[in-house]
Amino acid sequence: MKYVLIKESVIKERDASNWITYERTEKVEIERFMTSTGWSSIGEDRKPEDLCQSFTHPSFEYWNKRGEILKKIDDGEKIEIRKVIRQMSWENYACVEQKVVNFITLNDRRFGFTGNPSDIPSVIEFLKQDAGFKQVPLFLDHGTVILDPEATGRLISTLASMLKANNKLLTNEERGLPDITVYDDPLIPYSHVFYTFDDEGVKTRRKELIGNGQVQDYLGTLYLGHHGNGRGFYPKPDFFNVVLKPGDWKVQELMEETKNGFLVLGSTGAEIVKKGIRLKPRKVISLGGGEIMIRELAIPLAELSTLDAITSDSRLVYLDEDHGAVAPFVRIKARFLY
Repeated sequence: MKYVLIKESVIKERDASNWITYERTEKVEIERFMTSTGWSSIGEDRKPEDLCQSFTHPSFEYWNKRGEILKKIDDGEKIEIRKVIRQMSWENYACVEQKVVNFITLNDRRFGFTGNPSDIPSVIEFLKQDAGFKQVPLFLDHGTVILDPEATGRLISTLASMLKANNKLLTNEERGLPDITVYDDPLIPYSHVFYTFDDEGVKTRRKELIGNGQVQDYLGTLYLGHHGNGRGFYPKPDFFNVVLKPGDWKVQELMEETKNGFLVLGSTGAEIVKKGIRLKPRKVISLGGGEIMIRELAIPLAELSTLDAITSDSRLVYLDEDHGAVAPFVRIKARFLY
C-alpha cells in the first residue's frame, strides 16, 4: 500500500511591528505492507475490511481564496491556512481525503479548526479572552476544583492515552473510574483532527472507550486489533478527538453549588505520574477570592471517582496539532502542588 501525505500552507506571521507572509510545502510518500508481525517495506498488498472511501471536506473549496482572506486579517501573532491531502492506494484501489485546516496562535495559546478560513477572526477574539485576577496568598493541600473545558480535555485525553492496545494501563476490571462515558470521535467535521480514515486506510468511526465508568474498547491498529486508530507513517494506536459525554449541570449552577471551591481556567498539559494524573493549569481562581499560584494538580486514579458533576455545555478544545477534545466543565477533587 502506498501512503501519500501532502501539506501545503500559507502562513502570515507578525515580526516585530510588521507582517511577513510565506508558503511551506511538505510531502511524504511511503510504500508499506501489512504482515503477520506488523507493517514492513515488503509483503503482500492487502486491503483492510473496513476500507476507506474518498472524501472532500467542504472547507477545501476555500483554499483558492486563502490570499484574499489573509489580506483582510490584521490581528493575532501567527496564522496558518493549510491544505491537507492524504491518499492510500493499493494495486487496484485508492482513496483520497482533502480538507483545509486553520491554525491560529495568540498570547502563547494555539487553536485549530477544519473549515472556512474566514472564521479565523472569530477564533482570534476567543483567544483574546484572558481576564486578569488579583493574586491572593493561599496554601492548601487539596480542594474541590471545577475544570473548564480545556482542563477537562487534558484530563480525559490522558485517560484515553491509557487505553492503547499496545500498552493497556486501564482494563475492564478497573475500579474507581467515575460514572462517565468517553469516546474517540475522528468524524467531528469542524475539528482540526477530522479524519474519515486512519493512516492504515481503515474507515474511522466514533468509538466508545469508557461507558458508564467501565472500559469498553481500546485504541488499536490492524496488527493489534481494535482497529481504526492507526496513526503515523508506520502506524501506532492513538486517539483523534476525545469526547466526554455531557451531563445535565449548568455552569452557573455548578459555581454556586461548589462552596470553597476553585476554578481552573485552561491547562498547558497533563501527564501520567505513577498511578495518577498531573494537570498543569494556566490559572487557578478561588471562587471566593482571587488567583492562587499552583504549579500542578495531582489526581490519583483512585480519586477519579470524586468527579461528581458534568455540565451540559461542551466546547471544542485544541490539545496539539494531532489531537483534539470536546469537553464540558467538570467538578473533581485534586491535590495541590506549589
